[in-house]
Amino acid sequence: MNAGVMDREAAAAIAEIRRSGLRAPARILFGAGGLARAGALARELAGGRPALVLTCSALAAPAGAAARLGDDLRQQGVPVETVSGLDQEPTVAVVDAAAARARAIQPGLIVSLGGGSVMDCAKAVAALAVNAGSAAEYLEGLGHRTQLERPPLPHLAIPTTAGTGAEATRNAVIAAPGQGGKKSMRFDGLLPAAALLDPELTRSVPRAATAAGGLDTVTQLLEACISRKRTPAVTALAHRGLRLTRAALPVCCDHPGDLAARSAMLLASFLSGVCLANAGLALAHGLAAALGALHHVPHGLACGILLPATLRYNRTACAPALAAALAAFLYPDAPAPLTDDVVIDRGLAALEALQRRLGVPADLRHLKLDERALQRLAAMSMGNSMSGNPVPMDPERTLAFLRTL
Repeated sequence: MNAGVMDREAAAAIAEIRRSGLRAPARILFGAGGLARAGALARELAGGRPALVLTCSALAAPAGAAARLGDDLRQQGVPVETVSGLDQEPTVAVVDAAAARARAIQPGLIVSLGGGSVMDCAKAVAALAVNAGSAAEYLEGLGHRTQLERPPLPHLAIPTTAGTGAEATRNAVIAAPGQGGKKSMRFDGLLPAAALLDPELTRSVPRAATAAGGLDTVTQLLEACISRKRTPAVTALAHRGLRLTRAALPVCCDHPGDLAARSAMLLASFLSGVCLANAGLALAHGLAAALGALHHVPHGLACGILLPATLRYNRTACAPALAAALAAFLYPDAPAPLTDDVVIDRGLAALEALQRRLGVPADLRHLKLDERALQRLAAMSMGNSMSGNPVPMDPERTLAFLRTL
């Protein structure tokens, strides 16, 4: 599959999203070299006011991308202020500091250039720029504010990694140290106004991050297919994304400059975000959030470790849906002439083979978690993602599952 074919695949996927009425950014631009279109798009969205650009450090960003973005915006008459160095998952303090900067300059647009953490920070800043209070006050299960008084500023999301699909979701994951770990700020208005998907920006992502992000994408697509909140439209879109991933992810890891493979994974990542936003997820993501908060396991890596075991655990509760999803992953070009049980067996084996190829552990033993740590992990896993799991979960059942890993 070459880059031109991927452009047509992206156009078809976007048309499918629009036909089905799924929640997604109002503007979706896909294609290599698309960063050059950011200035014109920003001019439309900013309403004659400055843009606040949030990005990672120069070492973590694609070479020269932030400078090119800033130059392009200025050439289009959009003044630019920049907050950089957002290399880690955002904390309440980091978000509040960026929001204070936004309130001071009163931008008309927030632009994010980076991975999921940068985009999550930008979503929260877009809201807090025009709403009172700290990010902590809006976090699920922690804050007392349950609505936004004013709509967030428009947000132009430009991902530089393929993984979380954060450019297509309405929640911002924020760490609140000492206050319950990671929590989500979740409002419909946090959905970015526009997503600009340029696969060239992902070519410099290191192998480990490429693997972890890709496994997060695969996990999101598969879990959206088995979530109790799924719909036929979400399932069809997730199958479209899964057909892209099995061949493309190893190529991205082994041949990082391959633009067709990078295009496939960036599109799959975006589709996984749309699926997440419309159907929720399941057990792997519920546990991954707690593993990140308690044991600092990178999110994508946690998903990659947990995926086969969590699917096996849920198997009997969602066999037809799981088989159909794994068939899309295994046999992208034709229907699988096999029984559901055979497809699931082969799919789980293929996921475990992918784990091994990408150097991902098959279980949690390397963390050396004792019983008390497992109990805390189970208790911390009861977030929003867990509510969609095919097998209803509670801390006791989750603990029993964790003891098998």
